[in-house]
Amino acid sequence: MTSLNAPTAVKTPMAKALPSDALKALQSFCVSAGSQAAAARRLDVSQGTISNALKGRYIGNVDKLAERIRGELLAATVVCPLLGEISSRICQDERAKPFAANPLRVQMWRTCKTCPHNHANKEA
Repeated sequence: MTSLNAPTAVKTPMAKALPSDALKALQSFCVSAGSQAAAARRLDVSQGTISNALKGRYIGNVDKLAERIRGELLAATVVCPLLGEISSRICQDERAKPFAANPLRVQMWRTCKTCPHNHANKEA
């Protein structure tokens, strides 16, 4: 019989390395900007995310972080069905925004739900 107060084992997800192009771009930016904090601000992520990604210990969504790095630091673009050619970072930011009672946001919210660039559609 197990005790009700016994600690439960929490399994930490496995760390996954960034793809080489995104890692090189991040390393290069950190050197040119002079700090990991500058990279974190530019990418709008935490300093811990940058530090762990550079060390190969990031346990978050590596694909999402790589997409963000490519869009912001490597000028990767996608063709948005509504906005035309935009950076993949802007695409990612727009997908993350909540529904809002604003005509453009309503259109974006509907378009993003079915867009081929939305990775959530590929996981199903």
